[in-house]
Amino acid sequence: VLYYNGDWAPNLIKEKHIDPSLGKGYDYDVCNAEVLLTRLSVKDGRIVLPDGMNYRMLVLPDRIKMPLPILKKLEELIKAGATVIGPKPQSDPGLKDYPQCDKDVRKLANELWGECDGQHVKQNTYGKGRIFWGTTIRDVLEMDGIMPDFEYSGNNPDAFLDFIHRKSKDYEFYFVCNRNKQREEVTCTFRVTGKLPELWDPVTGQRRPAEAFTQDNGRTTLPLGLTPYESVFVVFRDDIPLTQNGDRKRNFPVFDEVQELTGSWNVGFDSDWGGPESVVFEKLEDWRERPEKGIKYYSGTATYNKTFDLPENVRSSGKRFCLDLGKVKNVAKVRLNGKELGVVWTAPWQVDITEAVKPTGNMLEIDIVNLWPNRLIGDAKLPNEQRRTRTNVLAYNADSPLMRSGLLGPVQILTLIDYER
Repeated sequence: VLYYNGDWAPNLIKEKHIDPSLGKGYDYDVCNAEVLLTRLSVKDGRIVLPDGMNYRMLVLPDRIKMPLPILKKLEELIKAGATVIGPKPQSDPGLKDYPQCDKDVRKLANELWGECDGQHVKQNTYGKGRIFWGTTIRDVLEMDGIMPDFEYSGNNPDAFLDFIHRKSKDYEFYFVCNRNKQREEVTCTFRVTGKLPELWDPVTGQRRPAEAFTQDNGRTTLPLGLTPYESVFVVFRDDIPLTQNGDRKRNFPVFDEVQELTGSWNVGFDSDWGGPESVVFEKLEDWRERPEKGIKYYSGTATYNKTFDLPENVRSSGKRFCLDLGKVKNVAKVRLNGKELGVVWTAPWQVDITEAVKPTGNMLEIDIVNLWPNRLIGDAKLPNEQRRTRTNVLAYNADSPLMRSGLLGPVQILTLIDYER
């Protein structure tokens, strides 16, 4: 769906929301008068842009004033096959050629809307296209047999997933994002069928076929598990028989906890930036809660060190192991027994340690990098000659609240149950 926001509302919607007349499951974009006048055309009943974007219908603002050039453009689009939803304009909001412009608007609007009055008659056909007034966008879509493009359901009634759908000549892909600060396990339905769904991880770049899915009535349904704010591309490329379904229960991993790495950690800070070269944390804690000013106001990299053994019952299990860092503020780089395991900067805060872990004597190193504000706030409390930073950013002062920093945990060793059948 494409919304025209009108000359009188030049700013686009600042934050995406659900239009009550559209409802969940459909997506939309917003255009202004310049785009409508210079870039929109119609092909095979769809409103198209030069870059290939296309829409099923154009929605007008709920106003009875419309510039005559806009109305003439609408006449061109509808005649060519476009579907338009909105009230019949009664006048031009401008003064150019007034009062003739108002007469011209009413004359052309009468031709386009015909007997459609938004109450007793809610649809009119003009040329190859249609215009609706007094009916919801969703009603028009459902009347045309256009089912929701994306739907989801789960145990959490407050789950909030957002999506973007794009289509090319050879494939279709959906970008699905968990907008909540909690893990969601949901069943998602996409308006695509006859193609194998693939899952592409936008953080790691890993791609794999979805092995739990069903296809029916022109749509594909599959389960997804998304950590807080996690996203995934669901891509449909390779053709498959319409009768083919995936034979597994889920498309996301399930983990069992092996052990939590409790107790003390040796932590080293950069002394050039005011931190202690070595200190023992008896437990994982926020740097801003530490008594040492060199840690409380520290910004930069600190390295956490710990040695651990695997429990006896999993040392020769042949299972895959994962290190879960819990919560990190803000970026972590992990090494195990001298092997670099990568950088994590978002949920899930996990790295695979299968190839690096040993039964005993594992040496774990985690570099943690936080943000700049804590150092700026700490420096604001010091005389100029003692400050380590110089900035013209005035967002922080000596009284600004400190930001959470460090490895917050809990840090756990997990075993992977690989997408159970």
